Amino acid sequence: MTPNEINLLPLLSYFEECHEGDLLSFTQWLDKAIYMLHYLPADSFSETERQNVCHVLMELKETVMEIYLNKK
Repeated sequence: MTPNEINLLPLLSYFEECHEGDLLSFTQWLDKAIYMLHYLPADSFSETERQNVCHVLMELKETVMEIYLNKK
């Protein structure tokens, strides 16, 4: 493996083991995580940190949904 290659096998194994390969289930859990972040006490994270975390989770969700839709 070259330095630029990433081994995604652990991530794929996670989907299979924890979500039985159901990517839609995984995206639903991401939605719940994003929703819950908005209810943490205001002093837990700065507004920028909260926005950045939500942004990363939303991008992950969009990527997984793209995989899910392309699979069909």
